[in-house]
Amino acid sequence: MRRDRIEQIISEFGRRPIIVLGDFMIDEYIFGAVERISPEAPVPVVEQKRVERIPGGAGNVVCNLRALGVPVIASGISGFDDRGQELEKDLVELGVEQGRILFEKLDRPTTRKTRIFAANQQVCRLDLEDRSPISEDTVAALMKRLDQPLAESAAVILSDYDKGVIVPELINRIVERAARQNAYVAVDPQVTHFSQYRNVDILTPNHHEAGRFLLRELKTDEAVEAGGKEILERLNCKSLLITRGEKGMSLIEPDRTRHFPTVATEVFDVTGAGDTVISVFTLVMSSGGTLEEAVHLSNYAAGLVIRRIGAATVQAQELLGAATDP
Repeated sequence: MRRDRIEQIISEFGRRPIIVLGDFMIDEYIFGAVERISPEAPVPVVEQKRVERIPGGAGNVVCNLRALGVPVIASGISGFDDRGQELEKDLVELGVEQGRILFEKLDRPTTRKTRIFAANQQVCRLDLEDRSPISEDTVAALMKRLDQPLAESAAVILSDYDKGVIVPELINRIVERAARQNAYVAVDPQVTHFSQYRNVDILTPNHHEAGRFLLRELKTDEAVEAGGKEILERLNCKSLLITRGEKGMSLIEPDRTRHFPTVATEVFDVTGAGDTVISVFTLVMSSGGTLEEAVHLSNYAAGLVIRRIGAATVQAQELLGAATDP
C-alpha cells in the first residue's frame, strides 16, 4: 500500500469508539530459569525471576485498539475478587472509561491464564476459570449496559474464548441491535458457537477452527476456498478471513477469494496474534478502508506482534512503516 493511503486510514482511527464484547481475563507470565529437576517428580524446577500481568482474551483486543489510539467500550464479566479489581484497574489505566467496563459476578472467578517460561520456552500453563454459560439475566444486563454505547460506536468485536460470556442469545441480540445502528460486526469465533454467528460482517477463524466446523481439514488453497464459500452460505456472513499460519490469510467473499501470503519473517510467539488481526481489520473497515486494505494492514500487524514474546501490540507508526510499499 502507498504511504499516503495508509496515513489517510490511520488519520480516521478513533473517530468513533469500538465495543469489545467477550471473555475478559488476566494473562499472567512467570519468567524464570531452570537449573535442576525436582526430587519429587521428573519435572523442572523453575526459579521465578519476574511476573507480568496484563489483560488477556477480550482484554488483549482492548490493548491492541488502545495502542492504536482508539476509544474502547469494554463489555464482559469479571469475578467479585482481587483479580477482577486488578483487571478493571488495568482497563481504566488503558483509557477505558470507568463505569463502562465489566459486570461483576459473585458466583464465578475472574478468568486467569498463567504461563510459566524458562529460557524463552513455555514450560506449562495453569488456568483458573468457570466456563459455564452466563444466564439470561446476565445477557439482559449486558445488553442494557450497551444501549447507549451501540448508538455511539462504529463497530462491535465479539471476542469469544469459550469462557461462558458469548452465548447464542447474546450473539443474536447484539447482531440485531448492531444492524439497526449500522455498526460493523466482527467475530473471532470459537467452534462451540460457530453455527450461531449468522449475519455478521466478518468472521476471522484460523484454518483449524474453520475445518473443525466443517468436519474436514482445510490445507490447500482450493480446500480453503470451497470451505469458506460453504461457511458464508451456511451463516449468511458478508465475508470471511481465514488465517493460515505460515500460509498467510485467505479472504473469502460470495463472488471471489483472494489469498495473501504471510509477511512474517520471524516467529517467536503467536499468542494473541488473532486478537491483533481482528482489531486492526475491524479498525480499518470502520475507518473507511476496503476489505483488501484491512487484510493488508492486519497481516503486517500480525507479522510484527509474533516477533515478540507474549501478547504484544502494535502502534500506528510501526504499522505505517511495516506496511508501506518499498
